[in-house]
Amino acid sequence: MDREEELGRKCCTCCLKFIFTAGLGALILWLSLRAGKPKCSIQNFYIPALSKNLSSRDNTTLNFMVRCDNPNRDKGIYYNDVHLIFSTINTTKTNSSALVLVANYTVPKFYQGHKKKAKKWGQVKPLNNQTVLRAVLPNGSAFFRLDLKTQVRFKIVFWKTKWYRRVEVGADVEVNGDGVKANEKEIMMKKSDFWKTQGYWSDFGADDVDLTGDGAQNKGSKMKKSDSSLPLRSSFPICVLMNLLVFFAIR
Repeated sequence: MDREEELGRKCCTCCLKFIFTAGLGALILWLSLRAGKPKCSIQNFYIPALSKNLSSRDNTTLNFMVRCDNPNRDKGIYYNDVHLIFSTINTTKTNSSALVLVANYTVPKFYQGHKKKAKKWGQVKPLNNQTVLRAVLPNGSAFFRLDLKTQVRFKIVFWKTKWYRRVEVGADVEVNGDGVKANEKEIMMKKSDFWKTQGYWSDFGADDVDLTGDGAQNKGSKMKKSDSSLPLRSSFPICVLMNLLVFFAIR
């Protein structure tokens, strides 16, 4: 009887060791598959028409440069089309929080290697030149907003993930009397609810975005939501924690 109990205990110990090893392996796999979203920033922002040094205000082009950094050491990033929305505060209305669409721009899809920085220059003409000129405050400065929206996939070793992660970030930009951004340093773009709160749920189509003077959008198609995180993130840590608790409790 004692021999059978000892054999049963050894068998139970082996099973627990296997569970613990499997949980530890799952944790390592989860850590290796975990990928960070790209970090985006505004490097340059220039509107010649707002420059006091230029006599002509006919040139209302908006020049910019956005940089996307891949923080992952061993994972590449596949970007879908990157959609940019430029807007400004509606100073002609009593509601100062209302936004007016200035312009939109699309950066074609591209791939970015690990720990690489992608600089995307662009030039766009506002939908309405007067919108840009009306954004100027009495002190000569003007405030604009740039919002970015895209979806990314990751390249891990030799395979590409099938799941997407959604990137929705934005930042405010102050432009001085010379028409350039007042802050000489880069402006980091942070997570933004702009696309949700303003109702911009078009199918990643910048042409479908239609802001009125009150900052509202006409009805459009809604974007299909995708899984924005790894399924492993929610299951692996819990399984590993449970395995550890069982192992040390019975031991």
